[in-house]
Amino acid sequence: MILNEVLNYTINQLKTLNIRHEVHRFDSGCAMIDIWKGSDFYCLQFEEDKVGLSLVTKNIDFSTIPDKWFTDLFEFKTELEKILLTA
Repeated sequence: MILNEVLNYTINQLKTLNIRHEVHRFDSGCAMIDIWKGSDFYCLQFEEDKVGLSLVTKNIDFSTIPDKWFTDLFEFKTELEKILLTA
């Protein structure tokens, strides 16, 4: 999985769907995207060979360890689209 390809795909989807988000880029080359979708708050962590996905709630604090890691680009895109395209 190529970091910039996945990162750009995600940002484009968020912009196209007009979903509130913030992108954070780090000197290490990694990136993080905070996403507000309805009443849900998600955090995506982009590293060179994987993407982490976390749902942050009142009962579940943010952790540097994501709820789920993706190393397969198709699997990540499928999960992201489920989140972004639900009402």
